[in-house]
Amino acid sequence: MCREMDQIYKEGAKIGKAEGIEIGEMKAKRETALTLAERGMTATDIADIVKVSLKIVQEWLFGNVSLAK
Repeated sequence: MCREMDQIYKEGAKIGKAEGIEIGEMKAKRETALTLAERGMTATDIADIVKVSLKIVQEWLFGNVSLAK
């Protein structure tokens, strides 16, 4: 039973770490997108540069900010 619990814990930790990395990457992309927008770049160009959908960039720029997409 201890071995099974240890395996479950390790799997959960691995999933949690991956999710945390993904959220951190999206935060960095959002910050970059906002900076590029401040410099006058279009939402379409920003989406191409930061490698996210145009819809996500538009949400970041115009409201409904969510990092879980």
